[in-house]
Amino acid sequence: MQYVGIYDKNGHVAEQIKEMPFWSIRNDFALIEPIQEEEEIYTYLNTRRPNICLLVMEQNEGFTIERLKQITSLFLGIKIILIGYEKSYEVVRKIFLSGVFDYLIQPLDSRQLEESLIRVYDIIGLSYVVNDLQMKVDALIDNIFLGGGQEEIIIRSMIGQIYEDWKRDGINCQLIADKAKNHIYEMLIDRKPWLEKFLYRNDFTYKFGFSLMRKEEIIKEWVRCFGEASKMVVKYQMIDDKLVYRIGKYVVVHVDEKLSLESVAEGVYLNPSYVSHIFKKITGMNFTDYMAEVKVDRAKVLLRDNRIKIYDVAATVGYSDAEYFAKTFKKKTGYSPTAYQKMLEEIYGQNK
Repeated sequence: MQYVGIYDKNGHVAEQIKEMPFWSIRNDFALIEPIQEEEEIYTYLNTRRPNICLLVMEQNEGFTIERLKQITSLFLGIKIILIGYEKSYEVVRKIFLSGVFDYLIQPLDSRQLEESLIRVYDIIGLSYVVNDLQMKVDALIDNIFLGGGQEEIIIRSMIGQIYEDWKRDGINCQLIADKAKNHIYEMLIDRKPWLEKFLYRNDFTYKFGFSLMRKEEIIKEWVRCFGEASKMVVKYQMIDDKLVYRIGKYVVVHVDEKLSLESVAEGVYLNPSYVSHIFKKITGMNFTDYMAEVKVDRAKVLLRDNRIKIYDVAATVGYSDAEYFAKTFKKKTGYSPTAYQKMLEEIYGQNK
């Protein structure tokens, strides 16, 4: 939970802020009762310890830069958002140099305040993930690229640390876990860009307006998502073999195009017969079966979006004939694309 304090001498802006719908939508933020006396600011910050404090400046008066520097230096853990009228570049520059997190100009725009508050959370979350979880993050990524098998052990340790460090506050823990999950996903994609086409991005990204999950539910979801990443790495690890690297990688990178043995061979500057021969020799798989397998795996990800039509999925993965795509998909999975999509809806619910 992020607690937000307010100092507002006249109280008008504080009332405006209290009426914003943001507070009912975001149950991970809570307002502390505002104060109006400037001399109470230090006591207020010291005793109430808000995570964020909004300081409202009146027109033609307000905090001096030195006063701001004192506040930001004494209360390093509190993010200060200043709300005022000053638009001069030099003054605004000095305001930021004083250590405030953000500066918003009156009249106050509720959308800008919401964005500023959420940015605080993003920074806090990512900083914790990078500084406090990095060893476990690296261990999970290394495990995935070495073929998996230890995901649950590492994930349980990581989620356990989050719950310990964030005092078992369910909302904070879930939000930090979401931030960590997205960070790990981005690192995976940075290492192997082709993975992006075979993992459903929404499984790894922060969900605004989320429903609170129990610790075991978070662990179970992480194990499923990162287990899928391990599975894809293992399945297509042959594309890292030096003899078929160019061939395999060309297929996964160009999976959304219409591919054939001839077009791939042309793309990697090799003879079609050689491509077919060397691929079968190294991987034990017929090259045309491999292309179909890659396209079906890509289609599985696209079908997670229950708004997308089957013929659009077929077209996206390079099949001009939707019926032929459906036959290929069923041959590889045992399900028609329609039945597979319905099964996904039952498992995951509506598109998220």
